[in-house]
Amino acid sequence: MKIRFWGVRGFYPASGAQYVRYGGNTAALEIVSDGGARLAIDFGTGAVPFGRALLGAGFGAGKGVLPVLLSHTHLDHTAAMPFFVPVFIPGNRIDVFGAANGHKLYDVLEALFDPHVCPINSQKNLNATITVHDVVDGPVAIDGFEVRALRVPHGRATGVAWRIAADGKSVAIVTAIDHPAGGPLAAAVDLARDVDLLLHDAAWHSNSDHYGKRWGGATAAMAVAVARLAGARRLMLTHHAPHHTDRDLDALLAEAQTLSDRPVLAAMEGETFDV
Repeated sequence: MKIRFWGVRGFYPASGAQYVRYGGNTAALEIVSDGGARLAIDFGTGAVPFGRALLGAGFGAGKGVLPVLLSHTHLDHTAAMPFFVPVFIPGNRIDVFGAANGHKLYDVLEALFDPHVCPINSQKNLNATITVHDVVDGPVAIDGFEVRALRVPHGRATGVAWRIAADGKSVAIVTAIDHPAGGPLAAAVDLARDVDLLLHDAAWHSNSDHYGKRWGGATAAMAVAVARLAGARRLMLTHHAPHHTDRDLDALLAEAQTLSDRPVLAAMEGETFDV
C-alpha cells in the first residue's frame, strides 16, 4: 500500500520560495493498494493536479471509480471538488464519504457550488456519477480496502478520522481533530492502535501559535502522544500551518523527533510513501 501526497497544508495554500520543499497545496492524498485499488483523502487544492494525473488512469475515458474520504468539510479539504477534472467526464463514478455535524453532507458540499462563489452552480451539473454518503462510526464498505470511520470534534464541524488497511498494512489518518485539553482523545488512540503509520495533524508547536486557539487542530506534541499511546510504528506529521516555512517545519519535525520514542516523519507534497 502506497500513499501519494498531493497536498499537505491546512487552512489555506502557501506560495513562495520558502515553502517549496514541503509544498503549498492543501490536503489531498492518494492511496493505492498493491492490487491497484485506489482511494483518495480530501479535496484540498492538491486535488487539482491529482485529478489531472488520473486522466491517464481510465478517468479520461470515463471508466474511473474513486472513493473519496473527507476528513471534514472546511475549505482546505473540499475547495477543489468543483475543479477536480474527473467529475466532469461522463462515466466516471465518484463516491464521497464524510460527516457534517447534523447536516446532510450533500447539502454542505452543495454550498461549494453556489452560483455566487462557483461557476458550476450545482453538483447536479457535474457529468460524472457523484454519490455522497453520510458516515457513522464503524466500518465503511470500499472495494479493495478495509476502512473504519470515527467522527471526532473539530470546531463546529465534524471531523472524521479514518483507519485504512490493505496488503497486511494499516494507516490511521487523523488530520482534523481537536483533542481534549487533558490529553489525546481516547477513541482516536483506539482507532490508531498498532497501525504501521499514523498520519496526524501537527499544525502547531507545543508552545502553540496564537492561530491555533482560533483555528483548531493539534500540536506536534499531541501527535507524538497519540502515536505512543496507540503503539503506532511510525508517525507522520501533516496539515502544516500555511505560515510555517520549510525551516519552521524542519524545526517542528525536530521537536517531535526529540519527544518521540519511535520514527517521526513530516509529509511532503509530491512524495510517495510505502506503508
